[in-house]
Amino acid sequence: MCFRSNYAALIFLVASTATAKDLVPALSDFKDCEVCPVMTALPAGTFEMGSPDTDPQNGFDEGPQHEVRFTSSFAIGKHEVTRGEYSAFIEASGYSMEMGCHHRTGPQPEFGPNFHWLNPSYEQTDRHPVVCVSWNDAHAYVSWLTSETGHRYRLPSEAEWEYAARAGTSTSRHWGMSEHDACEYANGADLSAEVDLPGWTVAQCNDGHIHSAAVGSFRPNSFGIHDMLGNVAEWVEDCWNETFEGAPVDGSVWREGDCTRPILRGASWHDDPRFLRSANRYGFESLDWNNKEIRYYNFGFRVARTLN
Repeated sequence: MCFRSNYAALIFLVASTATAKDLVPALSDFKDCEVCPVMTALPAGTFEMGSPDTDPQNGFDEGPQHEVRFTSSFAIGKHEVTRGEYSAFIEASGYSMEMGCHHRTGPQPEFGPNFHWLNPSYEQTDRHPVVCVSWNDAHAYVSWLTSETGHRYRLPSEAEWEYAARAGTSTSRHWGMSEHDACEYANGADLSAEVDLPGWTVAQCNDGHIHSAAVGSFRPNSFGIHDMLGNVAEWVEDCWNETFEGAPVDGSVWREGDCTRPILRGASWHDDPRFLRSANRYGFESLDWNNKEIRYYNFGFRVARTLN
């Protein structure tokens, strides 16, 4: 049974004119129903989106760096959507998840017709982030949450995602600059992952996870949000653009550009540590598939929710 949260207790102490460095940690966690994700309400504020030219690891698609201002608070998932939460949606809605998911046993990804969200080719529990879900699958889930709760659930915009990932920081990663300090904070390719990724570039630390980890296994950022970097790459709402020239500055979804090419943020357990940065972005494109239908064993998502 779904229940409504009491937002009278949500008092935001940060004015909309605050800068990112002035922001206090997120002020409230809530759930709108028993099987809904835990959401973290974030205050309004501003931040610098993208990476500066001085970052030696930045990509051409991460600039120009620009200020984004949120005049209203919003909520984002405290964790990536779990297999258990997604299972509740499948059971309630009857949504069809045809078999088949891309995975990797060699240098290049390959399609496994017998792999799927319940069997992505490695072991998971209901506390692990759901994977082998496409952008369209993620959209079906947020539509269901909206209908179940009466609140507007959606995929986050790129700006909302990066604001939540940075949590008031301006460094490459919310814990600092070094990719080799990641193992307390993020599940990326590291020494433990070399078992599955021989010859891969890895962080010189060991987080104990070869594949995905149960959500919340790593230290949160200062907003109290887990796994914004690493674990699974996360779908966001925006259309793909090669740079941020002309991007919205109010945190809204960018609906111009290549809208057939969905965007992933945060990188994953599978990825070279240089990609586990708050500004890193990837516009997914496949020559053989509808881009919004493709499923990978390291692709998942988290949800956002409008608060007013």
